[in-house]
Amino acid sequence: MANHEKNNNWRSSSSSSNQDLNCRTPLIKIGAGLSNLGNTCFLNSVLQCLTYTPPLAAYLESRQHNATCRATGFCTMCALQDHVKQALTSPGGVVSPAYLVKNLRNISKTFRPWRQEDAHEYMRYLIDSLDNCCTPSGTTSSSSSSQDTSVIQKIFGGRLRSQVKCTICSTCSNTYDPLLDLSLEINRADSLTKALNRFTAVEALEGDNEYYCANCQKKVRALKQFTIDKSPTILTIQFKRFSGSDSSGGKIDKNIDFGRTLAMKPYISNLQDCDANYSLYGVLVHAGWSTHSGHYYCFVRTAGNLWYNLDDSRVKQVTEKTVLDQKAYILFYMRDPAGRSSIGGDQSETNSSPALRSWLSDGAGDVENDMDGGADEYEGNNCQHPSRGNGACCNSRLYSKASCQDSNSPALRFSTRKVDRVTPMWRL
Repeated sequence: MANHEKNNNWRSSSSSSNQDLNCRTPLIKIGAGLSNLGNTCFLNSVLQCLTYTPPLAAYLESRQHNATCRATGFCTMCALQDHVKQALTSPGGVVSPAYLVKNLRNISKTFRPWRQEDAHEYMRYLIDSLDNCCTPSGTTSSSSSSQDTSVIQKIFGGRLRSQVKCTICSTCSNTYDPLLDLSLEINRADSLTKALNRFTAVEALEGDNEYYCANCQKKVRALKQFTIDKSPTILTIQFKRFSGSDSSGGKIDKNIDFGRTLAMKPYISNLQDCDANYSLYGVLVHAGWSTHSGHYYCFVRTAGNLWYNLDDSRVKQVTEKTVLDQKAYILFYMRDPAGRSSIGGDQSETNSSPALRSWLSDGAGDVENDMDGGADEYEGNNCQHPSRGNGACCNSRLYSKASCQDSNSPALRFSTRKVDRVTPMWRL
């Protein structure tokens, strides 16, 4: 069987590069809520999920970026570093993300202050901007060197393999693309597992869609399949709830079952990277019925395996069942060290600095429990949204695009292929 490899600006290496990352970075104790500055719930929910991403928080807390930052104006990494520090050292309080809101257009020219945006689109541009801050001077953003050295690549970077196999001569052609997250179709899926199965299902290329085989030198029937070649440390999964073809901006508002753990072995083609087990630590939710209105909030897992609902300025402890019952828009999973689940496991503080360890707690911190769904919470400034009782809160347009790229905005450095697949990873 012949094999043809095509690597799109990504070194075709094994997952061994993951091994120098520290998977034992501990979970963080709960911090502050965030002020809603006018339709900024999309930004708040993304910031909160990133704040409680252990390897990213550890890197930001180390302030390593300060030694290499050469920015003369706005720096996304410096801004997020200051925000995370303030949020995690202000438990029981409310922090304003005003500086990041003010600089929305530095993240993407398509964004406008005080206009509701799509949380997934914002997250992708934000992470891409963070990666740009880590690019060594003189290194192009798409180079292998950049992708090997960037801490953001180490935390969120994965690789997708697209394989086409000729059914006549069995020649395989492999194409590799760098990825940021997985965007999954849910039209015909009611669970994360089924959505992943459909994503990696073998597709027949036949009829008008036949494949040209270089070995056979003619068009042939072929089999195509997407798999994960390099699994990430931080795996983010977006459910494609918004229809780009629906002029009304309709939403697929159904429950998609997901679990506290996720075994990715069935979807990985690299045998050296097949034991990839993940634990859930964040869930981002959109409440509403269309892209014209809605509200974002999130849930994060913290030290002591305690779950909290972060809804703008409101912070409330909830049960794990409450989290798993959500109609999730984006899921955040963290790769387990040595195949061991971090849920209920040893939350070691190995390799974390004294400052980061001071953010950790085995208890609920300064926030009251509300395990029965009552009203115990802390809140600073009132949320500027009207009541979410009808499921529609932000009465402004929520932009959900099939592609995050725009003619008036710099292209994302991570792949945003038509298939909309992506993957993440970390270990500091």
